[in-house]
Formats: sequence, structure tokens, C-alpha cells
Amino acid sequence: MQPKHLCFFNTNRPWGGGEQWHLTNALMARDHGYRVSVVANEGSVLAERIAAAGIPLHTPRLGGLSFLNPAAMTGLVRFFRREAVDAVLLCLPRDVKAGGVAARLAGVPDIIYRRGIAVPVRNRLSNRLLYGRVITKLIVNSLETKRCVLAENPRLIDDARIHLIYNGFDAAAFDARESRPLLARRPGEIVIGNAGRLTPQKGQRLLLDAAALLKARQAPPFRVLIAGAGELEAELKAQADRLGLNDAVEFVGFVQDMKAFHQSIDIFALPSLWEGFGFVLAEAMCLGLPVAAFNVSSIPEVVEHGVTGLLGEPTPEALAENLLKLMRDERLRRTLGEAGRKRLLARFDVNSTFDSLTACLRA
Repeated sequence: MQPKHLCFFNTNRPWGGGEQWHLTNALMARDHGYRVSVVANEGSVLAERIAAAGIPLHTPRLGGLSFLNPAAMTGLVRFFRREAVDAVLLCLPRDVKAGGVAARLAGVPDIIYRRGIAVPVRNRLSNRLLYGRVITKLIVNSLETKRCVLAENPRLIDDARIHLIYNGFDAAAFDARESRPLLARRPGEIVIGNAGRLTPQKGQRLLLDAAALLKARQAPPFRVLIAGAGELEAELKAQADRLGLNDAVEFVGFVQDMKAFHQSIDIFALPSLWEGFGFVLAEAMCLGLPVAAFNVSSIPEVVEHGVTGLLGEPTPEALAENLLKLMRDERLRRTLGEAGRKRLLARFDVNSTFDSLTACLRA
């Protein structure tokens, strides 16, 4: 009997949690005997990592309006038929429009949209058709993501077709990876780290404002490392300069080795205004780092306030207050960090979340 062919379909060019999910589960599926292929945009970080892993890669030129391009759609239909795809797992809304519709036309039995953003789905005719007649199953990565999907139309998709699967994290592989801290420590300095795309959603503006408050409140010596690239890079650097933070804030760009980044810090700060899951939280928790974040969106599903981290209102003042508590109390940092690692292993282990994915495929 031929193994089931899973096609992971993700046309995003930057790297983020969705790309990590597709890479992790493509590797897991291959290791569990599935036939696996990936559709990604040429030159994307995901395409590079899939190619390096030796997984068959298809790189058509796809953009936001590819679903209106007859040549692009015909190419996708032919690909799905030629490769006898049994299930396609889609990442972005535009992937649903192009890859999902093409898969439906090609007769792919299972068309699964894995939604990883906790923002509402508009109650439009196009979305009602996609969720009602194209998608066979919907994977959400948090209860908050599910709530947002149904916020404008509770009947958009039957509850029986929705599968809650948290992001899985391979702690054993992360632990085993050889790595060295990115930067040398300064004596007596506490390092606060943040990683993510430099966009309004990720809240780095608020983190810089909080850092300015820490300086004004005579916090212990500290440095803020910000990893990532994005549209706000120039603006954020100008903000740091305006706030007099050039000696306390360092922008390190896109970081390939996130273990090295987390080994360089004492506290992980996540000032995101919303998250589907927040994969960087899992990386920080794996290394036993305490977390300071906002009590918004899906973050409380990952970080338990007062147990694995400190959550507060989405303001610079609240973030600065929680960071200051952690900076001044080494024992609290250690206690929260140890509890965070235990929570990660208990709730977000990659083997258990992959079991949930295989159950979804069988449903």
C-alpha cells in the first residue's frame, strides 16, 4: 500500500511561526513514513530549509492574486494530480485561494487550512465559499485563533471540522543542538531579549518605551537585544536613538540560530499585541527563561501568569513593571523559568502535537 502523500503549501517569504510549523511537521511526517512534498516560493527561508532537508520541493511563482491567474492555477492542478496528493495543508489565506481551490479542482480528498493568526475572518461571500466548499478541515493553533475565526460568523465552519492543535516543539532536538551565545556578557548586566518580525503587531515600539522607563527608574544594569527584520527597522532604531537608548539596545537582525540568541539573555520579553501561538515563547521556555508579555490574544494559553512568566496590560508601564520585578529577583527568574520548561514539555511536545495532526488526517 502506498503511503499517504501530504503536501505542505506555504508561500510566505519571511520566516515565522507558520513556516516553523510547516517545516517541523513535514520532517515529522517524513520520519513517520508519509510521502511528503512542499510547495513554497523560490528563495524563501522555508524553501531553503526544506531543500536542505532533502524533501521534494515545488516552487511555482505565486503571489496574492495567483488564484486569478489561469496559468498558475492550471499548473497547480496538474501538480496535485501528477503527484497524487492525498492531503494538502495550507498556511496563508492566499494559499487557500490558490492552493485550496486548485486542490479542489484536482480532486485532492483532504484540503486542510492551518490558521495561525488570531485575527477575525471577515464575513464575506468569498470566505463563506472557501470555508464551506473548499476547506475540508481547519486547524487552529489556539482557542483564541478559533474564537477569532468564528467572531463575525459563528456558522462559518462546522465545529466538528475544527481541530485545535497547539504548535509542537522538539525540545530534545533543541537541547541537543550545539550552540554558543551570540554575544559576550558584560559583568553584572541583565540581558532582555525579544525576537520577531519588526512590525506593529510584534510591539517592539512598546518594548523600547518600556526600556526608557527602566532607565528612568534606575533599574539594574541591562541591555535589550532585539532579533528580527522588517518594515519598522529604521523607525525603531530612530526611536531608540531619540529615547537615549543606544547604549542599552542592540538590534542583531534576523537570527538563524535561535538557541544561541536565547543563551545570550536572562529574560524573554514578548510585547506582541496579538499572537496565534508565539513560537518564540516555546524556544525561550525550553531554555528555562522567564517571560514578560502582555495578557492578550493567545498568550495566556502558553504563558501562565505568576507560574511561568509575568503578564500585564499592553502598555509600556506594565511591561516595565514586570521586567523590573524579574530583573531584581534572580530567584523569581529561576522559578518561573523552570516551571516554563516543565509546562512546555507537558503541553507542547512535538510528538504529542504530531499525534494530534495524524488524528486530524484520519478524521
